[in-house]
Amino acid sequence: MTDQLELSLLNRQSEVARAQESLEQFAARHHIPGRALHEVQLAFEEHLTNIVRYAYADAREHHIHVRLTLRSRELRIEVADDGRPFNPLQHPAPDLSLPLDQRPIGGLGIHMMRKSLDALEYRRENERNMLVMIKRV
Repeated sequence: MTDQLELSLLNRQSEVARAQESLEQFAARHHIPGRALHEVQLAFEEHLTNIVRYAYADAREHHIHVRLTLRSRELRIEVADDGRPFNPLQHPAPDLSLPLDQRPIGGLGIHMMRKSLDALEYRRENERNMLVMIKRV
């Protein structure tokens, strides 16, 4: 069985909460276990927040497209934005052995996304960043 939900969000922080609510409803409808949902929620929120905060060089309204798909107990979240090109998979993993005051700022959110998901895929297509988050549920 395959089910899908598509959302169009604006590049506003308030839209992140709306997206999370839609994810929760989708998960409830499909009885996705709480631990898996929590891990997906963390990654989803991190990615959307990064888009809203850092992807755009202007203050104009932009649309972020999200598609949630559940097939064979695999949840896929595809996020497309027209922001600056940014491949989070090319971002180096942080050195967690360093003391906090010696670590460079940034990168922990991407690290957390990698750890909480089963797979991450990125591509730049038609002037859009396309990130796919995959979690077996």
